Amino acid sequence: MKQNSKFGKVSILILTHNAPYYVYKTFKSLCMTEAVNYEVICVDNNSRLLTRMLLVFLHWMKWIDKLHILNHNSLFAGGNNIAARLAADDSEYFLLLNSDVQILSADWLARLLSEHKSGATSYGVVRSKNIPRLDGYCFLIDRELYEKYKLDEDRFQWTWAVTRLQAELLSAGKCVRGFADHSKYLVHFGGKSGKKGFAKAKGIDTDKNEVNTWFGGKFPDIEGKL
Repeated sequence: MKQNSKFGKVSILILTHNAPYYVYKTFKSLCMTEAVNYEVICVDNNSRLLTRMLLVFLHWMKWIDKLHILNHNSLFAGGNNIAARLAADDSEYFLLLNSDVQILSADWLARLLSEHKSGATSYGVVRSKNIPRLDGYCFLIDRELYEKYKLDEDRFQWTWAVTRLQAELLSAGKCVRGFADHSKYLVHFGGKSGKKGFAKAKGIDTDKNEVNTWFGGKFPDIEGKL
C-alpha cells in the first residue's frame, strides 16, 4: 500500500491458521496504518474452508496484497520463510505479525520504525529470569539480516526459531530491542489459531539451558512503555 513515507518499504508477513474472527480483526485494523509504505503478504497454513474463503475475499478487497494458500501447515518458521520469499524487491524491512492482533493507532508502524536500529525491534517481549527475549508476534527486522540468517525451519519450527535469530543478530553486533508496554499501539490476543502441530514441531523441546548458551551473555534490550 503506497503512502508518502520517510521510511523504507516494509513487507508485513502474516501467517494464518483458522480463527477467522481474529484474522478479520487483524487485517481490518491493519488498514488504518499511515505514514509507511508497506505491503501485506499472507501465507495460510492449511486453514479450514471458512478462513480460506475469508482470505480470498480480503485479497479481493486489497487488504492483502499477496496471498499464498498452502495445503499443509508449515508452522511458524517455514511459513514466514515462504512469505519472505514473496516480498517485493524494493522492501527494506520485514515485519512478522501474528494474525491474532489488533492495531490500535494509525502510527503504530511508523513509531516502531522510528525506534529501530540495524537489527530487530519488537512490540512483544517474553520476560524470563534466564532468557529475556523478543516475542515473534510483532517483530521488525532489516530485510538483509533476515535473508542472511532466516528462521531455522530445519531445527526450530516454532518460536525458538525467532529466539535463535535474535542470538545470531546479537552475535553480529546488531541491536535487538523490545518494548514490554505497547498498549497504545497494538494488542495481541494470543493463541487464537490453536496449537495443532505444536507438540510435534522440530525443536519445541529444546532445553532452555541450551538456549541460554546461544546468547553468550548478550541479551535483547527490554524496555518499558513506548
